[in-house]
Amino acid sequence: MATTTLDDIDIKILKELQQNSRLTNKELAARIHLSTTPTFERHRRLEREGYIKQYTTIVDADKINRSFMVLCNISTNNIFKDKIDDFRNRVSQWNQVVECYNTSGDFDFTLKIAVSSMKEYQEFIINEIGAIEYVSKIQSCFIMDTLKSGAGVGL
Repeated sequence: MATTTLDDIDIKILKELQQNSRLTNKELAARIHLSTTPTFERHRRLEREGYIKQYTTIVDADKINRSFMVLCNISTNNIFKDKIDDFRNRVSQWNQVVECYNTSGDFDFTLKIAVSSMKEYQEFIINEIGAIEYVSKIQSCFIMDTLKSGAGVGL
C-alpha cells in the first residue's frame, strides 16, 4: 500500500487525535480549520495508510489500584532468536507489563510494570522474571511521579 507524504493539515489531525481520539469529525474539522468532508477523507486516509495504528483508552492507574510503577531493566546471558521469541511470548501474557522494549546497551529489555504494591512487584520478579533461566541481571527503577505521559509520538 502506497503512503503519501504528510502535510501540515495531516500533522494537525494526528496531533488532535492523539489528544482526544473520540473527537467527532465535526469537532476535528473545527479544530484544524477545515470543512468536514476533506477532514473525514484525510482521517480515513491516515487510518488506511497506517499512520493511525489504533484507538485506545488511558485508564487511571490509581483508580484500579495499579499505581506502583516500575521500570525494570533486564539483561540476558545471550540473545538468540529462540530466547527473544520466548521472552516476547512471556511478556504478552503478563498483565503487569504495560510496555516492553528491546533495548541496546547494558540491558536487553526494559519493561514498564504496573502493580498495586512493592510486595506484588517482588512476587512478580521472583515468580515470573526470576524463573527465566537466561535472565542474568535485573535492575529496578521505581517511578516516584509522572511529569509527562502519553501514548502518542511527538508531532
